[in-house]
Amino acid sequence: MFESLSDKQREIVFDKSGKFVVRACPGSGKTYCVGARLARLILNWRKEYEGIAVVSFTNVAWQEIEKKYSEEFQVGDRITFPHFLGTIDSFINKFIFLPFGHLILKCKNRPTLVGEPHGIWTGKYFSDSLFDNISYKIDGTLYAINERIMPQNWLNNAAIVRSKKNINKGGYATQSDANYFAMKIIEAFPQIAKAIALRFPYLIIDEAQDTSEIQMRIIDLLIENGLNQVMLVGDPDQAIFEWNDARPDLLNQKFNAWENSVVLNESRRSSQLICDFTFNLSSLAEPSSAVCEEVKDFTHQPKVILYDNNLPQLVTDFIAECEHNGVVATEESVAVIYRSKNLINEITGIPEIPYNASPWSTHYNYTKDFAKGKFLYDNGDFQGGFKAIEKAILKQVGNLSFCSDDTIEEMVKKLGFVKFKSQVFEFIKSLPNTDTTLGNWIASTNQILTDRNIKFQLSINNAGTNYTFNQLFLKESEKIADRNYRLGTVHSVKGETFDATLLILKTKGIGKAYKTILRENISISDSEELRIAYVGMTRPRKILVIAVPNQENKTAWESKLHNLAN
Repeated sequence: MFESLSDKQREIVFDKSGKFVVRACPGSGKTYCVGARLARLILNWRKEYEGIAVVSFTNVAWQEIEKKYSEEFQVGDRITFPHFLGTIDSFINKFIFLPFGHLILKCKNRPTLVGEPHGIWTGKYFSDSLFDNISYKIDGTLYAINERIMPQNWLNNAAIVRSKKNINKGGYATQSDANYFAMKIIEAFPQIAKAIALRFPYLIIDEAQDTSEIQMRIIDLLIENGLNQVMLVGDPDQAIFEWNDARPDLLNQKFNAWENSVVLNESRRSSQLICDFTFNLSSLAEPSSAVCEEVKDFTHQPKVILYDNNLPQLVTDFIAECEHNGVVATEESVAVIYRSKNLINEITGIPEIPYNASPWSTHYNYTKDFAKGKFLYDNGDFQGGFKAIEKAILKQVGNLSFCSDDTIEEMVKKLGFVKFKSQVFEFIKSLPNTDTTLGNWIASTNQILTDRNIKFQLSINNAGTNYTFNQLFLKESEKIADRNYRLGTVHSVKGETFDATLLILKTKGIGKAYKTILRENISISDSEELRIAYVGMTRPRKILVIAVPNQENKTAWESKLHNLAN
């Protein structure tokens, strides 16, 4: 069962105990290690009401752990009671915030999670509409998740601040809010932390470099209240969590403080040439050792190339290079990834929507839900489309900012399951196809609503009249596009492996230009932009090509990656 573990992995799976950090390089098989340690613990588990909690940061990540557990080690198909496997957010929600949130929020009932990833939030008024873009720092002060969409000096705007506080008091919270309030709950009620530490005496955290300051504080509070078996697994060089304030330095602190910690520096993914090429960007003491027999001696030399304005041709040339080197281009084997989101518009030829030209009106907050739902439905995501329109209908009928699952359940009880779902389905079928402009679709939809004597209309801002649905929902559009390679942001492929990767960079991400960061020799620990680039560079097994827009950037990247003197 455990024969394929290396000596270092075997040490982690069988010999380590207490509190320790596994500092894992890219492609080191850390998920395999987590699955193996989990399998080993469960095989010997005899307690009926205490279990092991294993958490990661995305559904894809924890499902991959479960896949390793069931397929590689064949202990069972699913992780079941008394154990827990899921995201760190779902763990916090299930065991702290949802059952005990009323103690802090002072709301009458169990709190409700709103905003992404739980659903679209749209406020009735401008101050309400900003609710899901505001959350709490560890000290309780407010901050904007995306500062660019906030008014100037918004912290001094009493209406915005009051709206945030009042909606929270009403029992509503975003996921970021939930993490903050969960921390406050177990600070105020340590008996809850003690109960969780008894319920889950073992805690394993995968991708621990993505832990925020608040999440790490929750872990520390559990440790203070009796938790003493903690395994944190991660790579500080890969801390790039897109919608969270990841603090990789906190993992480094734990690595240094916990004497039982270990480094896992064997790459089961990449060739030695790729390991050597990316090493100088990392904080590793020495290059990772390529140990996969199939790829370790692959001879394609990673390189930095220039691109002009013709990005489609760049992609075509890269696919040809892959095929020339024996890599057949498929969505599973080849990735074209980018740092700056507007590069997707240049690659696909779909025009970008200007930043301050949103078509969506806050006074008709359900219009976007109807449009997105029908677009998803038209393009084969029947479940996602149905759910979006179902919620849109209830938002409109109830004049709601957010439609929760409880709202849907209430309507099902009122009308009956079959009748309600049938009515939603008939409504979806009556809507026009989304292969037109948004303005035309709105006009056609409103005519249908009038003809059917339905007493509401959809409305958008004038700026959005000529937008296409592919423009509006480009992220969703890319998920259903049919091409022979994977196209997405670096964030979207984190944790994944491809045979070949083309990483397209501009002159800068957010903040300083790449050439400045590289010339000033800023460490990867102090630059999220370098960490994002590093994650992109460490996806491939065989072929790595980095494309940059000018010679100055090419020279800067080559100097860094080849460790040349400046």
